[in-house]
Amino acid sequence: MSKVNTNYQGYLMLLDAIYFKGKRIGNISEDGIDWGGEDAQTVELWAAQIRNNPVLDIETRAATNEITGKMIELVPENCVDIMGGKAVGDEWQMPANSIRVEGELKILTGTGQTILLKRASLRASKIRGGLGGENTLGIEFGLKMLAPLDGSSPGSIKPTDPFITVDPTSLTFEKAGGSKAVNIEASGPFSVGAVPEGFSVEIVNGRVTVIAEANDSGGERSGELKFILESNPEQEATVTLTQPNA
Repeated sequence: MSKVNTNYQGYLMLLDAIYFKGKRIGNISEDGIDWGGEDAQTVELWAAQIRNNPVLDIETRAATNEITGKMIELVPENCVDIMGGKAVGDEWQMPANSIRVEGELKILTGTGQTILLKRASLRASKIRGGLGGENTLGIEFGLKMLAPLDGSSPGSIKPTDPFITVDPTSLTFEKAGGSKAVNIEASGPFSVGAVPEGFSVEIVNGRVTVIAEANDSGGERSGELKFILESNPEQEATVTLTQPNA
């Protein structure tokens, strides 16, 4: 995970995590991600009397920025996040139509920087790759940088500050119990504090699931579940848990 506040001297390398709309995109192929886009478009203005060089070069369209990659961790939740469709248990039901979604994009580098794009558009994703040998099937995706609606700077690159956030901040379960996902953004590894009685937590590749047992206690269950940043224990995020007995 991220090396927070490393003295990187301006060099950005390695990939720790990508978050889109507050959700972690699954593991990316070993090629990592590519920062590309289209070049700027210009029109040259020539004068009849000056034939060796144009007198004016006008930019009609600025260059674009697009992050592309291939997500190879094809668990249902990851597939739904970047290609749509539906997750039914361990099954991913593919979408009938392509999706276009906008949101904040955050990239954590292994050399200790955070790249933030305030508004990015998830372009139509598609399944590509192969099966057999070293080929890997995955979902190729593109995230194009858009102008923020408030006219501000479209993004930033800065040293990663320690942080951890959760979404949602509260969960309510039925009496019969069940499981619900919690989306966590963190600058590095995190641990789970004391888990309230009747609840448990599963963490698989950074995805967190809170599980509630059936409530036969005779009263309402409630408590707080804390996620603590290992590099800075003062940084923590809390999820409030409730489960009625009715």
